[in-house]
Amino acid sequence: MEINGTKTSNAILDIVFDYALNKFDDSVDRLSAGRPNFLTIIDQFVIAGKQVKMCLPAFPFKSANKVEKVFGTLPDKAEELALERLNSMCKRIGDVYPPGAKVTIISDGLTYNDLLNIPDRDTWAYGQALRTMASQKGFDHIDFSRLKDLVKFPLPLPEKLEEITYVANATNFRRFLFNQYGKDDLDIDHEIATNPDTRMTYLGYRRFLESDLRYIYGHSRSGHSYKKGVKYLAKQMLIRGYAFAGAVKVAFPGYLRLSIHQSTSEHKVSMSLLDSKTGYTTPWHCCVALMANGEWISGTMISFKENSALEIVHENGRPSHFREKMTATNEFSDAESSARKQVAPTKLIDRSTTVISEAMSRLKSS
Repeated sequence: MEINGTKTSNAILDIVFDYALNKFDDSVDRLSAGRPNFLTIIDQFVIAGKQVKMCLPAFPFKSANKVEKVFGTLPDKAEELALERLNSMCKRIGDVYPPGAKVTIISDGLTYNDLLNIPDRDTWAYGQALRTMASQKGFDHIDFSRLKDLVKFPLPLPEKLEEITYVANATNFRRFLFNQYGKDDLDIDHEIATNPDTRMTYLGYRRFLESDLRYIYGHSRSGHSYKKGVKYLAKQMLIRGYAFAGAVKVAFPGYLRLSIHQSTSEHKVSMSLLDSKTGYTTPWHCCVALMANGEWISGTMISFKENSALEIVHENGRPSHFREKMTATNEFSDAESSARKQVAPTKLIDRSTTVISEAMSRLKSS
């Protein structure tokens, strides 16, 4: 137990910052501004000699755009890399602070899925597959929250939810969430105009909604009408997000709050789940590809599919990721293959266009 945990707390926070969202010019400055607040939270764990607890609202469901962005409804290699990244962060914290750390993932899927035309059953299947993946891969530093952790159901839920009981209570969850934590007087337009965090989240929502819903609503509307509808949906997501954030704050008091969204870093650490400076740092919005040199890149499924330098790799009977095709110039031995598998999950790069271009050049010259 430390009387003053600041030194150790700084070391822990430095590790967390290594996994932070870093694709914006002011990312470092924002994180530095939030350091005093984050240290205060971490100090509480360190001084008490307890495990550092973090929570991350994320991993809702796969993108609604199955034509361009993702393989299907279930987690694939992109999610595996993201979970491995969070687990590695906690393991590194354990190297400098023996009580270690743990991240609790709080799926926000049921908060928004009906707005994005994602069935409750798909949200259930995604979450269950994610839990199975974490268990099978030995990601022991990751926990998952449950519905009853966030809202109070009038009638007790079964201790172990099955698909039927989950789907049966999905609408109830949304209703109880809004009743308990929603604000009838919330002026979301005012929040967007005056709250930098809200505005950044709103703009992020608009960007991904335009691509996510293109094949659901975009084909039947004019460009102007579609974008207007996207703005409306983004605001509805924000309103629900405010209620969800309130539930998280009550359910996980004292936790170091992580986020997938760009923020001012005043209250939460913005994280990059995929180590990439491209727009694709969340695994449910993209696919990943493994290059011959062992480096991973992230991008849309369609961009990888259309590139002749890449091929689809299947795992457990389903498409998992892309891989650069082997040629005479980039073949490697079994030993090198083994080493590549050990290195691959820890690093993605942001040179997707450059790397694929280089790969195609090698193919042409071979």
